[in-house]
Amino acid sequence: MRPDGQIPEKIVLANWKASLSPAAAARWLDAFAGRYRPSTRLRVVLAIPFLMLVEARARRGELPGVVLAAQDVSPFPQGSYTGATPADWLRGLVDYVLVGHRERRRYFHESNQDAANKVSEVLAAELTPILCAGREGLAGQLAALETAELEKTILACTPEEAEALELGRNIAAVADAARYFAKMTGGRPVLYGGGVHYSNVAELIVLPELAGVMVAGGSLDPAAFAVLLANAEQALTSGA
Repeated sequence: MRPDGQIPEKIVLANWKASLSPAAAARWLDAFAGRYRPSTRLRVVLAIPFLMLVEARARRGELPGVVLAAQDVSPFPQGSYTGATPADWLRGLVDYVLVGHRERRRYFHESNQDAANKVSEVLAAELTPILCAGREGLAGQLAALETAELEKTILACTPEEAEALELGRNIAAVADAARYFAKMTGGRPVLYGGGVHYSNVAELIVLPELAGVMVAGGSLDPAAFAVLLANAEQALTSGA
């Protein structure tokens, strides 16, 4: 509980990746709006492709309390960078920006310095970066950041091994990884992403070491994601 007596929100971030076309995404929003129930204990964040951000922002009235995140951003400011999306263009559209996701590192060969440059651009645009890193690569990523930047960044602990991504994780191992992240960063809030579904979110969301969870495959079906949120809400309520 915070010093003001209020119960802090836990983040549940749905990362659609490139799994839903614009038409499918519109159908997702329609279906989810009919099932969504606002919560004072959860902050729901939808990390969706750039192509859908404007439409999703326009429909936020149907989803009170839901905020948006960009899945990536340019490491450069506005200028002659063909195909890039500068952070400043995201003002007014999103609250958060994912940076350094393992898929960006693996498939697009992004480095720790690339991620650090993106963090700088996101902060300059007065948005909040969510910096993804594996336990094994955390020290190198932290070395590329300024201390002042880290203080304004949310960290996300994501497994680096591909086979673990959509499998249930040992809860004790998740808590241990989150404690390691906190130890390395002076207690920065930590999200966990990797195999989070409606069936295990109740165990994860109540971990005091976590500021919340990131959901990938478990968010692609709007009905299942609504159940996931209900399960998270119930777990937090029961543990209050």
